[in-house]
Amino acid sequence: MLLSVETILVFLGVCMIAYITPGPDWFVVMRHSASTRRSGFVSALGVQAGLSVHMVAAAVGVTAVVLASATAFSILKYAGAAYLIFLGAQSLWRSRKTAQQVREYFDEEEPRESTGDVFWKSFTANVLNPQAAMFFVAVLPQFISPGQNVVAQILLLGVLDILLGVVWWIGFVYGVVMFKKMLGHARFRTLIDRISGSLLIVFGAVLMFLDPPESSTQRQRLRGPVYV
Repeated sequence: MLLSVETILVFLGVCMIAYITPGPDWFVVMRHSASTRRSGFVSALGVQAGLSVHMVAAAVGVTAVVLASATAFSILKYAGAAYLIFLGAQSLWRSRKTAQQVREYFDEEEPRESTGDVFWKSFTANVLNPQAAMFFVAVLPQFISPGQNVVAQILLLGVLDILLGVVWWIGFVYGVVMFKKMLGHARFRTLIDRISGSLLIVFGAVLMFLDPPESSTQRQRLRGPVYV
């Protein structure tokens, strides 16, 4: 057996804490869920698809190379920050509409953005977030057994992380939709646009000051997968 049940349970507990902690993915999914439930689910799928890219990259050592290179890390960091700020500004601009305009602009049965647009915006926001990449090289290795195939363990833990995220996002989207019904579609949409827009800009600004792992322990992990 690659990993013990105890190790897997502890890992899932750590992942759950990461999911329930507000971050860029929260507000990307929230802004789409405020439109329609379908958009929320598509957005969550895009986020998890982006996470799978980080998982595979970590397994084959690409993440380690990117985080070990100051230039590559800076490119990823600034691209991610710019994209989050762009999404935030887009939400704030949309929130300027009056309640009546919002009702006309967002039909409950037919979201303004296409399914493809929602998916790719959410996917891109996650892929360009270096914090997601850092999770796989700073946290995940804590649960790796050196006596087993490292790549297989990374993929196993990554898949479990993604599946747990699917469960989390289903509940998250339903929660957002429930509050939308309580407050009214137009009012809620405007409120969510302002909250998510502001916080996405904040996260984008904070991301610009993010530093790669620098400790000796982390640098050891950055050497990539090791087969024992």
